[in-house]
Amino acid sequence: MKSRALTRKIAFTAVFTAFSAAFLYIASVFPSGQLGFLGVASLFGIAAVVEFGLWGGAAVYVGTALIGLLIVPSKSLVALYAIFFGYYPILKALAEKVHSRVLEWAVKLAVFNAALTAAIFVLTMAIFDFSVFHNRVYLIYLACNAVFVLFDIGVSRAIAVYLSKIHPKIQKKN
Repeated sequence: MKSRALTRKIAFTAVFTAFSAAFLYIASVFPSGQLGFLGVASLFGIAAVVEFGLWGGAAVYVGTALIGLLIVPSKSLVALYAIFFGYYPILKALAEKVHSRVLEWAVKLAVFNAALTAAIFVLTMAIFDFSVFHNRVYLIYLACNAVFVLFDIGVSRAIAVYLSKIHPKIQKKN
């Protein structure tokens, strides 16, 4: 019986990874919706965390990042996935176990801002010149933090839909 359960975990994790990698690839094909497609790619990591715990989310994260390096033409998108979107399901699960809402958001925002700083550094080194903002990079941080809060709220709602609509069907298949 344990062998069947392990096979099921591996199979579902592989499927979640494949879908996540597909959306990572789609993000490189459609330039107008890149961040949206990266967000969708991270949702499959959330499904893995819900179904199999943190190790499932970690497996999807690592697998998607490695596949992304192989098949996605835009390595900067793979970097954004690796810097933030990929591990966010794990971070969200851990942060939401904290019993203080203030501490939960402090952790999420601190990690997000560290990831944003890393992304800005990578983009500056690779292609983008942030000097056009005339030393107003703080505006980027303000806008990105606002979008992040909306993203987190949207992810929470997506998790609620997943738990009510999809999760029972996956559990019923046992």
